[in-house]
Amino acid sequence: MTLKIFHNQLDASECTEHNFTCLLTEWMRVREQYPAARLYKDTICVQSDITPKTKADAWALKDVTGDYYVVCHARDPVTLGVIAAVISIGAAVYTYMNMPDLSTPGDTSGSPNNSLAQRQNKHRVNERAPDMYGKRKSIPDGIGPFYRYYKDGIQVEECLLCFGTGWFAIDENSIKEGETPINTIEGASISIYEPGQSMIAESPQIQIGAAFDELPLVTKQVSSIDGKQTLRSPNSGYLEYRGVVFTSPNTIQVQEEQGTVANFEWDNNGSFNSFFNPKVAKFTSEFQSGEKIIIANAIYGTVADSVVSGNTNIDITDGVLTIAAKQNISNPDDYKKIRITSLLVGDENGGSLNLAGEYAVDSIAKSGSNDAYVYELTLADGYKDINPSFYMLTANTTGVTSGVLTDNDNNVDLSGEYTVSSVTDTNLTLVNPAAVNSDWNRLGALTQSQIVDMLSKTVTFASSKDNFIGWYYAGSNESTGFILNYLAQNGIYQGNTSQQVAIEVEYQMVVDGVPTGPIFKHGDVMKGIANNRNPIGLTIRRDLPSAGQFRFRTKRSNDNRDYKGKDDNLIDDVIFESAYSCYETKRSVYEYDTVARLRRMAIGSGTNASELNAVVHRKLDTIGGFLPTSDFADISIAMALDPYIGRMDESEVDIESFYDLSDEIATYFGTDKATEFNYTFDDKYSSYQEMIFTVAEAVFCTARREGGLHYFNFERETPNSLALFNHRNVVPESMVVTEFFGIQDKHDGVEFKWRDPDDNYSEAIIRLPDNLRTNYKTIDSQGVTNYAQAHFLAHRVWNKLKYNRKAIEFTAYGEGDLVTRMDRIAVVDSTVPILCSGQVDLQENTILTLDYPVDLDEDKSYVIHLQLKNCTVDVIDIIGQVGHYQIEVARIPMMPLVTSGVAHSAFSITEAVDIEAEAYLINEKSGQGLFESSINAMAYDSRYYPNDKDHINGLIA
Repeated sequence: MTLKIFHNQLDASECTEHNFTCLLTEWMRVREQYPAARLYKDTICVQSDITPKTKADAWALKDVTGDYYVVCHARDPVTLGVIAAVISIGAAVYTYMNMPDLSTPGDTSGSPNNSLAQRQNKHRVNERAPDMYGKRKSIPDGIGPFYRYYKDGIQVEECLLCFGTGWFAIDENSIKEGETPINTIEGASISIYEPGQSMIAESPQIQIGAAFDELPLVTKQVSSIDGKQTLRSPNSGYLEYRGVVFTSPNTIQVQEEQGTVANFEWDNNGSFNSFFNPKVAKFTSEFQSGEKIIIANAIYGTVADSVVSGNTNIDITDGVLTIAAKQNISNPDDYKKIRITSLLVGDENGGSLNLAGEYAVDSIAKSGSNDAYVYELTLADGYKDINPSFYMLTANTTGVTSGVLTDNDNNVDLSGEYTVSSVTDTNLTLVNPAAVNSDWNRLGALTQSQIVDMLSKTVTFASSKDNFIGWYYAGSNESTGFILNYLAQNGIYQGNTSQQVAIEVEYQMVVDGVPTGPIFKHGDVMKGIANNRNPIGLTIRRDLPSAGQFRFRTKRSNDNRDYKGKDDNLIDDVIFESAYSCYETKRSVYEYDTVARLRRMAIGSGTNASELNAVVHRKLDTIGGFLPTSDFADISIAMALDPYIGRMDESEVDIESFYDLSDEIATYFGTDKATEFNYTFDDKYSSYQEMIFTVAEAVFCTARREGGLHYFNFERETPNSLALFNHRNVVPESMVVTEFFGIQDKHDGVEFKWRDPDDNYSEAIIRLPDNLRTNYKTIDSQGVTNYAQAHFLAHRVWNKLKYNRKAIEFTAYGEGDLVTRMDRIAVVDSTVPILCSGQVDLQENTILTLDYPVDLDEDKSYVIHLQLKNCTVDVIDIIGQVGHYQIEVARIPMMPLVTSGVAHSAFSITEAVDIEAEAYLINEKSGQGLFESSINAMAYDSRYYPNDKDHINGLIA
């Protein structure tokens, strides 16, 4: 008498077993510690539950004998269902019941290996690295940002790509860009590295073209640069308008087609020389978002600017200009700026200098009288940055000033240099103009006379000499440099003369969001070719002074028009195409994946428009060593033992049976093509169960686990059923039988889809019985890449549609756990009168005692179907009837029958001519409830399998 106590319903190994003399004493001790415990006799199931409910039930345990089980945390039937899956008796079978749907919705994140359209190298962010098995055409994923730059005027793209997890045999001649072999493309370079190999290794697995001797760059494209920003010439635009309306906080509006367009150039004194032309005036024709613009004469008020000129003393220590002038200026301290057009001075070290410029003024003091006035102007801080010539002065000096006092406090002067935020034909929106000129904050205080006076003034709008695009902020804490790309799409030339465009870049480090440190400058030149409209590109790549965030801006610093602004036959438009922050990758080795580095001419306008591909064959451990293989046995074993997929150890995988089964399938079909599996698993949500079932389905099998071992079961023509279901192990009134008088769902054919490696791994279709049907049942296969295998699978589906005339559904008790999809079972149809079915009460050699009376006709031959405990059904001829409950069989069963305990061996008696009448093939099985399974099966027919021999019979190659 033994008592086995299970302490963990999820782990059958956590149990204790001991002999007892009084079960009541043992039960009370367990129940005190585990109030939710339940007690079972012989087996753990509902029928065997003897947990006491009353004192009388408990007292009856005092003298019992036999074997008992205690589950400490049974609580409720749901919990018991979990227990049953873990610690059920006999050979518990783990089944993978439903074929998985491995397609990704919309194919948005799936590997391009599995895609029929848009087969492009793409980034699959946060997706699964491809697990490719067998031999496939691979379109590797991008695992680093693709970036572009110009080399010798040609746009080049660099990519870091991943073929997938593991090692691969790769045919160098199969590596292509689209359909073009990569080794025939001029300038293309590719290096492929095996797992664990450095990406700057001198001897990669494959190298075509130039070697890669520097680690890849990790780049981040600056999204603000979209390839639409044109670098404007310093003298690119000039407009004059009357009736201009300025609106707080940042808007300028003009009347349509009321302005005048002019081309202009800057003179040496910083003034405009204009050359008018008849173009219709529109803001959009001269200016664009992001550029700098100079607004002049935008003055609300009546106080005019005042000319001031005369001999001047310059005090370099305090920034004081003392001007002796004849002009009598009223209230000079109301002026806050001076625009000096000329102030020539000499310095012992600096030589001849011109201090011209527009300067803010802190104060103006006036003295003197009668055409002999003295104006002492104190310049505001920063005046030296406006004109660096001040830095070159080594001593106080003198000169002659020619200038104008501007920005009178009694006026609202909106003149200044601003950045354009947005532009339409008649409206300009500026970027925070009040930060440049505080008078924008005074618009609300204007008088009506000032507003009316302004409408009569001519306001000028001109491109800035420093027409920068930017500042743009970019980078991260790891950024060590940047890449800027410029493109002259139509070349740079004027008729028979080549031209050039000078580009200037300024950049500065940013610390905690604040520009910090010196502004660095760099310039380069794009050189054109006469009469050549081919695109010309330029890349500026610079290293930062230190790692971190930064900002940058860029401009064009020359103008190819003549001094009159003429641009006849001039082609020199340049766009700011793209920008990247970058740093060298810190990962030089990929331990588990095969990766590739590619350098090629850029394709298309995007960075994912290319299709690098190669035919690759996954290497796995095989009987013959570490070799390329498509055999499902090698693949299934590798998947099961993979620490990231199956996570099993060798003791859990019936390795020998996989190889035996592979040989059996190859022999059965007459070709080892039937054992192949070639597919890429790419869904990060796919479980091992789904993956292994996909493999099994492709090779005519179902995946199973029994007695702790994982193996495959081959579906083929067989005379034996695995289990017998009758009224003893079928839930009463759960059986539904359907007779078919035609093909189900009105299908008139089968359309089987597979991948043809001889046609670039495109989709191939087998249609049965011919191509003239209208309602095919469509099967999308996974892993099938040869015609013979597709032929066998397609005909099995078609034959089952043609010959299946009966379906049965029922709910089975615990025996349902012992079978799975595509298993042959015997089912007694209880919806019609039956001959005899039930359980065997006693076996005495060839004499069987039944629990149900039987009445056999002496003139007919009968057989008995017996359920054996090894999950098979034994069919034996009946010699005769011995009594109402006894029969004699022709031989003893292949195994002793179970005639004790709660569940006995089931039986069913049929006429010998109906030996196949009870045979069914399981289509679907699912858990229904406590120790119950819902089974959907179709009638078994040997006509499902005749085409399995078509290769042996020479009907297919």
